[in-house]
Amino acid sequence: MNYSPQEQRPVYATQQMPSQTEGAASTALVLEIVFGLFGLLGIGHVYTGRVAVGIAAMVAWWVYIVIAVVVSLLTAGIAGCLFFPISIAVPIISGIQARTYMRQMGGTGSWGSVGMVAGGGCLFVILAVAVFVFVLGGLSLMTGN
Repeated sequence: MNYSPQEQRPVYATQQMPSQTEGAASTALVLEIVFGLFGLLGIGHVYTGRVAVGIAAMVAWWVYIVIAVVVSLLTAGIAGCLFFPISIAVPIISGIQARTYMRQMGGTGSWGSVGMVAGGGCLFVILAVAVFVFVLGGLSLMTGN
């Protein structure tokens, strides 16, 4: 049976994704959300192979956290009502972006780069907290409190 061009309808085919890629995409999503909620946004992007994007997201997230804390303290916590939902939404949105990228590229993920960046990020956060506590302790000794 021959159809004229006007009667022909397009056929839409869905491309089957390998289970490794789908699993890696889901892993990127979960890593980005979980680590992002704990201050290490970008780990899901690092897992996808975009290390520079992941590190940039992590540094930008730390800057955001510092600004959010300072502004919240200056406004007696009122600004925290604005910053809290953002702190939940951004890791979710970033995780969806990491998953989408992984699906488009058909990758399988890289745990080695995740270990290096997450480990370095955790060490940096621990060091920053230790310096902050040390500075506060020094200030309280200087003021005699």
